[in-house]
Amino acid sequence: MKIIDSHLHLDKVKYRTLEAAFKGLNGELQEASISKAIVLHLIIQGWSLEEVADQINKYERIEAFANIDPNSIDAETDLLRAKNLGFCGLKLHPRIQQFSVDDPNVVALIQYAGELNLPTLIDAFPDGTALMDGFSPFKFASCAKKCPDSKIIWAHMGGHHVIDMMMLAKRLPNVYFDFSYSLLYYQGSSVPKDMIYAMKSMRFDRIFYGSDYPDRSITDTYNASYAYLKESGISSDDLEKLFYRNFTRMMEW
Repeated sequence: MKIIDSHLHLDKVKYRTLEAAFKGLNGELQEASISKAIVLHLIIQGWSLEEVADQINKYERIEAFANIDPNSIDAETDLLRAKNLGFCGLKLHPRIQQFSVDDPNVVALIQYAGELNLPTLIDAFPDGTALMDGFSPFKFASCAKKCPDSKIIWAHMGGHHVIDMMMLAKRLPNVYFDFSYSLLYYQGSSVPKDMIYAMKSMRFDRIFYGSDYPDRSITDTYNASYAYLKESGISSDDLEKLFYRNFTRMMEW
């Protein structure tokens, strides 16, 4: 079975240079037999779009989404530049970038991403900080409803808000999920079972795998995630959808 890791980052703690980070990442992807991986560029790491794009072009199995500041007056210009450099999506992180997901500037940038045929991935993990900042599934839904022509990925399946997020996504055909981090983070609670329920309720469509590397190792995360899904009774065909086919369908590859 081919595998796409749709959600990972560069390890700036372990590797001192961008070149070393990409080389190390590619080695781990090869070791785990990952066919394709999506690096989520982060402005806070200090590596420019041009620097990251230069490295992407060296590795056939690696693509990237560009992290853009939606409150910058140059946001749309920066996103177009990212697309021209070879980035294949937009990455937004409300907690780190300190904005509300339904802010007009955010909505406008996601709408523009849709015009460029670029999907937008939004961090949707409700950690303590996000909860204190007013994390709300309804804000995510409001944003998505205003961007019907844009493909939007709610990363981490909304964590422990997964049932609400799933119910909303069923009314929003432009919304997708990745189940990175949450499936393993919440082990021992009811949340992983809720995630399986959500997958089944959505007929295993519009949902895909991600490791959230380097928070967790690529190989260990894949092995643990696959084992849990298999033990939960998910068929081989649906596993292939989660680990490969759904993402390629969304990207139109």
